[in-house]
Amino acid sequence: MSLLGNLKEIQGKAIDEKVLEFAEEMESAIIESAGKGYSGYKYQIRYDNPDKHMMLSKIFIEKLQELMDGVKVEFKKEEKKSLLGGSYYEHYIHFKWND
Repeated sequence: MSLLGNLKEIQGKAIDEKVLEFAEEMESAIIESAGKGYSGYKYQIRYDNPDKHMMLSKIFIEKLQELMDGVKVEFKKEEKKSLLGGSYYEHYIHFKWND
């Protein structure tokens, strides 16, 4: 196998493992949210999250969608204003189960 093929395989396995771990964590969070009467759950991807680079990727969201059994999964980016007049972005993974 070529180096490139090997690197892609290693990367794919790492993303698969993280998606599975994250889906398990989120399942209890969205069940709790539904129990409070909400129809969605917003998970903020914090700037200091060591897995942020994976969670911001399109493939991560696609694989997460496959695992969430009918729950709609979307990536959201919201612009926020700071007190000093500048702006910054917050990144979220949004789960919805009632449209």
